[in-house]
Amino acid sequence: MRMLSLTVFKRILFAAMLSILFFPSVAATQQPPLQKVCAEYSDPFDTYKAERWQEVLLYSKALGAVAVENGKLTLTTPKDEPCEIQVYSLFCLVGDFDIQADYDFSEPPQLPRCRFNAGLVVQTPGDQRSYKCYIAAAEKEDFFFRSRLDSSGDHNIERFKGTVAAQSGSIRIVRKGRHVSFLALEAGEWHTVYNFKEPSNEKLRVRFKLQTSGEDEGLQPCPVTVKFDNFKVNSCDGIVEE
Repeated sequence: MRMLSLTVFKRILFAAMLSILFFPSVAATQQPPLQKVCAEYSDPFDTYKAERWQEVLLYSKALGAVAVENGKLTLTTPKDEPCEIQVYSLFCLVGDFDIQADYDFSEPPQLPRCRFNAGLVVQTPGDQRSYKCYIAAAEKEDFFFRSRLDSSGDHNIERFKGTVAAQSGSIRIVRKGRHVSFLALEAGEWHTVYNFKEPSNEKLRVRFKLQTSGEDEGLQPCPVTVKFDNFKVNSCDGIVEE
């Protein structure tokens, strides 16, 4: 077998390098961009996607109702007992991310005077840490924004009571450079409700939550309905199935 001359070998090597630069492999061209993968986890709640969300009952003795109706994820607590409703994601966000969702308390038109929290939570898979971003109500107050960072479910590391919140709107959670921020949309512009001081670098799953208070806190239980819509993963460094 004749040996290739040095000149011919160089030409072959040069051609191979060009093909790598200008004609990437089929696998590489078929791999979807990361942000497209992130966006696929957005949910307009046209239907209930059991492969993405799971209702979980942890502490509540009363059963609330979870449904996707008229294109909205609807959570409703019972009339006479305090209740905690949670809908967890079956996926986790890794690294920096930007998510948002709409909320609506407009039905029924007049909520009875009671205490509740409802909103978005991002938490570690084992619930060791929970970054809670709520619209809340107290017995004699208007709706307001509330933020909490809990450790192991019941130990508050941080808490913040924000400004008055509208009965319908949008909330957003952003993690950038290991810090989580809670934002709200007002008059068409996002403003920061709270920047959590405690750094976060764990993978986090998403939770929709509605919780009402009861007689053990000196209040009468009351029925509350919140409708969530247009959950969006605007961006993420990574997303993994649980």
